Amino acid sequence: MLGGVRQLKYPLEFRIADPNWSDFPRALEDIIRLLQSAPLEVEASSKKEEELLNLLVDVGTVMWRLQRRLTVGGKVPEEFRRMSRDVESAWDALRQGGIEIKDHTGEKYDGGMALHVIAFQPVAGLSQKEVIETIKPTIYHKEKLIRVGQVIVGVPEKDATPQGPEQT
Repeated sequence: MLGGVRQLKYPLEFRIADPNWSDFPRALEDIIRLLQSAPLEVEASSKKEEELLNLLVDVGTVMWRLQRRLTVGGKVPEEFRRMSRDVESAWDALRQGGIEIKDHTGEKYDGGMALHVIAFQPVAGLSQKEVIETIKPTIYHKEKLIRVGQVIVGVPEKDATPQGPEQT
């Protein structure tokens, strides 16, 4: 009723006619039936997808750790070459599935980065804040962040000492 009254404040050519609700009970039953069935399907699907992504995060983290442990000074020792090829095959499978695993070690640190900083550590010789160690990598699925990485950030030693008003 109020809808019809509100229409009176508009010019005749802009007024919207009252809806015809002759089939309202049947339409309402159809809507209720759809709403009752749809959320269960969506919830089950998203729950399975979430479980799968959690599994991929765990597998990706283990693969990242294995690759780091197999590499000594940027090279793979001869006794680990065969195992390293298997790890590379697993990396390729993850990449083809849309999983990207990012190690932040050596990157310049910016406070706006999507990283969980465990600690800030003073390091001699640094001129700017830099990620000195990645504890857990950042993981993306089809360019969407699914887990934030954990890092330790090195800060220049001069930034580590608090500067009071008497120190300049």
